[in-house]
Amino acid sequence: MALPIRTEIITNLAGVIATEIPEIHTVRLFANPPTDIVGVELPALYLLEIQAEDRQYSNRVAVGTMHFMAQIFVSTTIRDSRETGFVDTFALFDTLAAQLHRVFHTSVGLSKNGLVNIREIQYDRLITTDSVGVLTATFDVEYRHDRGNAFS
Repeated sequence: MALPIRTEIITNLAGVIATEIPEIHTVRLFANPPTDIVGVELPALYLLEIQAEDRQYSNRVAVGTMHFMAQIFVSTTIRDSRETGFVDTFALFDTLAAQLHRVFHTSVGLSKNGLVNIREIQYDRLITTDSVGVLTATFDVEYRHDRGNAFS
């Protein structure tokens, strides 16, 4: 059975992130990060829709815009760049942000099924505790399908 275009885009986005960014070990869709992430393999990405989808119509085409937040939790115990290749947590954040940017703009797998555009809004980097940091990326995903047929 065919999936709605919206579902396919979200699933493809998560799959491409998991495949193309090897530093990310865990990917969760529409799940709030746990309050205790000790049992989660880090770095871990949580993808959440942060506000209702916008919908517009242009003749026979429906245009939807989804608003997302991706939070990537990392261990901040990185100290020795000889072992990790990263000088510090902020260097890891910058690498992850650059990889997300690349995935958003160059992955062929995201260009099918009606995806029109990914617009990056903001990246925030924060050390939350002595052992955990979080990179938060907010972005919009615009897609299209035939008006009256969300499977097209």
